[in-house]
Amino acid sequence: MLHLAPTKRYTILERGAPIVPRIPLAAAASAHGIQLLKKHGYFVATEIGAALENDVATIETELENFFAKSTERKEKCMGTVYANERGLPMFRRGYERQQHVRECFRVPVQEEGQPWPSPRTKVCWRRVITRFQALSDALLEAVVPGHERGEDFSLAYCFRYGENDGGANGGTDNTLVGEHADVSLVVVEPVARVAGLEVYDLCLKRWVCVEAVCVPGKELVVFVGRALSSKTGLPALKHRVVKAGRARLSFLFEQKYAAFFEGGLQH
Repeated sequence: MLHLAPTKRYTILERGAPIVPRIPLAAAASAHGIQLLKKHGYFVATEIGAALENDVATIETELENFFAKSTERKEKCMGTVYANERGLPMFRRGYERQQHVRECFRVPVQEEGQPWPSPRTKVCWRRVITRFQALSDALLEAVVPGHERGEDFSLAYCFRYGENDGGANGGTDNTLVGEHADVSLVVVEPVARVAGLEVYDLCLKRWVCVEAVCVPGKELVVFVGRALSSKTGLPALKHRVVKAGRARLSFLFEQKYAAFFEGGLQH
């Protein structure tokens, strides 16, 4: 029996409902994990361990404190322009304010003089990204063993949406981020403390506010982007972020290796 409670915008599943595709982090790159990606389009990694939980919590706290500082102080953490896997300039490393949309703090794996809000942020961020990249690399190797990778353009973001922010990816009055599928390979996103991430569950054939049924800071949402979908046929997850009536902080890692983007993506 499904534990569903419909609302105007999405379906919330009761916390712990068995329909949510969960798997221990240690088994995420297993055949079962890949099967969950095929069936649902995503899975939730559990049992991530106290050390990773603490580092994720520290990043959230440090970035909340950083975003609360003056604009002048935050702009001291603006770095050089990041060029993506196609050589296109995208945004500044470190801090950036996208007017009326969100505040951002971004760090490519290849840091190149990355400015940091604090030494503590740098230490915890690096440890977390090392874990997330290891998970993503294991999944990648499991689905396309031995595939050439090329230059590493992977990166991590922390976004803060104020109460009046939103509109990314064509978001409407009710959505911070409109419906889309990421261009990347594997994406790892710790469950935010303010629920808002909606995923389109291929098995349920409906939108689910997955964070409303997960444990903030203790579970990870893992899914595939269009680059890996193009190479493997795994479904690229459709997702969006709805407004929650208060500020929202989210953190995520995107895996990007240049060899997967050569020649463009197949649609």
